[in-house]
Amino acid sequence: MNTIAVLASSDTKQAEIGFVSSQITANGGRPLTIDISTSRAHESSSNIRREEVAEAAGYRWTEIVDRPKDFLLDVMAKGAVELFQELHSSNRIQGALGLGGLQNTTIAARAMQALPIGVPKLIVSTVACGTRTFDAIVGTKDITVMPSITDLAGLNPISERVLANAAAAVTGMVDAGGRQIVVPKRSTVGTTLMGATNDGVARAVAELETAGLAVMSFHATGVGGQILEELVGDGTLAATMDLTLHEIVYEYLGGGFGAGTENRLTAAAEAGIPMVVAPGGLDFICQWRGELFPDAADRKVIWHNAQLAHVKLTELEARAIARLVVERLNQARGPVTVLLPTQGFRTYARPGEALHDPVVDAAILEEFRTGLAPTIRVRTVDANLIDPEFAHVAASEMLRLIELEGAA
Repeated sequence: MNTIAVLASSDTKQAEIGFVSSQITANGGRPLTIDISTSRAHESSSNIRREEVAEAAGYRWTEIVDRPKDFLLDVMAKGAVELFQELHSSNRIQGALGLGGLQNTTIAARAMQALPIGVPKLIVSTVACGTRTFDAIVGTKDITVMPSITDLAGLNPISERVLANAAAAVTGMVDAGGRQIVVPKRSTVGTTLMGATNDGVARAVAELETAGLAVMSFHATGVGGQILEELVGDGTLAATMDLTLHEIVYEYLGGGFGAGTENRLTAAAEAGIPMVVAPGGLDFICQWRGELFPDAADRKVIWHNAQLAHVKLTELEARAIARLVVERLNQARGPVTVLLPTQGFRTYARPGEALHDPVVDAAILEEFRTGLAPTIRVRTVDANLIDPEFAHVAASEMLRLIELEGAA
């Protein structure tokens, strides 16, 4: 029988905890309730009491009960992380369900982010709606978030239906979807793409897969690069075909539609794994209609949709961002090939097209050619990054580097 951890504050959510527990049981699962409450007088009745959660974080509850609430919430979160990691590693839980408002959601999110990708995770939350984004909840993990619709302050016909669906969903994910974590092949390659670079990257990926390699692709518009960096750091990826560096634009300029990833390229450089890199998407920024640069009228712009514009960088911006990329690549401990497409770094950037700016593109190419260390292999490709010719070169270089590493 599969066990689902149910994480919530039993001082304010006991009715909901009892209801989802009965639903999990009715669906053939086993609930394991974990109390993360912080109120002073509450007597915990969960399978794992809040005193045990505090102990997992290294504290005795009786010694911290009078501390400020923000301190207690942090203790509960740290304890929940430790418990989730231990419960999963010992195969005592196969999935997790969190429910509640901001306090419960925040703690549940931290705990679930500690579980491996592939373990079913679901949070029913009062703050999963409105103007709030899910980034703080899901982070870089596969957490499913369900709006509670009504407040979770006692059961009502709507909350019962939502909670019943949540219990069915998480038990169904464990039973039917599988509870195994992701175990990639040793030869797994990580790659980056976005709509503007998709065709070239997808063709290169197809060549690698035909050659027998497994490839994980990440959407480089804010969180994809962050996930790639994390998976390189934990040894999941054996090499990177990092052809879309668009997120570095937001790192340098600060904020924007694709912001959210920091220190791109550094994990692979530090790990010393083979890297094939290209300046895909390094020549523009994506901005909301109301947040365009003051000089947007003087720049090359195309509209992605009614609200988002792709705005070409200036020469000075492009040079500074390219230098940042070069600086990081020069720290690489392993083999690196940099590919420089001469006909544009994305769609609509060929000579004569809307985002083509020969001064900006030439500035980026020049910074790479003059700044990269002699140990880094540089190949110029007379094509656009999305062209089949470029894709073939990218795949060939990736295969070459992996073969060289295997021979070594």
